Amino acid sequence: MFRMKKEKEPTRSAKGVMVAVWNPAGSDSSLILEKLLSHVKKREETAVVVELPCLGLPRVAYRMGVSELEHAQTVDQLLIDYDRGMLQGIHQYLQHFEGFDGLLIQPKSKPDSPTLIKLQQDKTLSELPAYLKVNLSGYHYIFVVLQGQLIHPMTFFSLREADYVVLSMNEPVEIIRAYAAYKALRQDYDVQSASLFSSEFRNGDFKEEPILSRPEQLFALWEGKKDGYRIDQPGRVRTVPSA
Repeated sequence: MFRMKKEKEPTRSAKGVMVAVWNPAGSDSSLILEKLLSHVKKREETAVVVELPCLGLPRVAYRMGVSELEHAQTVDQLLIDYDRGMLQGIHQYLQHFEGFDGLLIQPKSKPDSPTLIKLQQDKTLSELPAYLKVNLSGYHYIFVVLQGQLIHPMTFFSLREADYVVLSMNEPVEIIRAYAAYKALRQDYDVQSASLFSSEFRNGDFKEEPILSRPEQLFALWEGKKDGYRIDQPGRVRTVPSA
């Protein structure tokens, strides 16, 4: 009986693995987020989602069917309080959803009055990703959903701060932008943990880098090797043939 109870518990201690989820072509990266959250739930682990408002688009809330949030429990309020030195404990800003906690953009935020123009200190944008990583480390995974470009400070510093980066693509044409961002991150900014991901687009004739298509491949990559996948020296995911 004791052994059966132990097997149901998470097999890995929470350590706050920060994963930046980014679509460099500018389309919705919350599609892959849903798959990642579903896989975390299957693993009986915990996750928190932070949607950073570089463009002010409340995509995650719309994807999850959330039409309104308490303003005090949004990433918008967290940013303003951080900027003005009035920050409360981070868990007071979190909204609880089924299967995860979230710091999301207010769905009813005004497009002509985004949170970023209300900030007074430039350092708020560059410091916030590190603050989030430290203060949300009690979760197994911290999924930071990005929507800007490399010139946007919160997007850039989140990519630098993250343990792993997922460059998502929703349609084949986005490979052009995604691969350009992949090369820039690795060659210019020494971000070696980026992976290309698409549920719709397979490698086909694109031989430069692997394009992963299932969330379990990402988790295998992050964990070194697991469930029939092996990570070779350059960081590629290979299927291990069954005996």
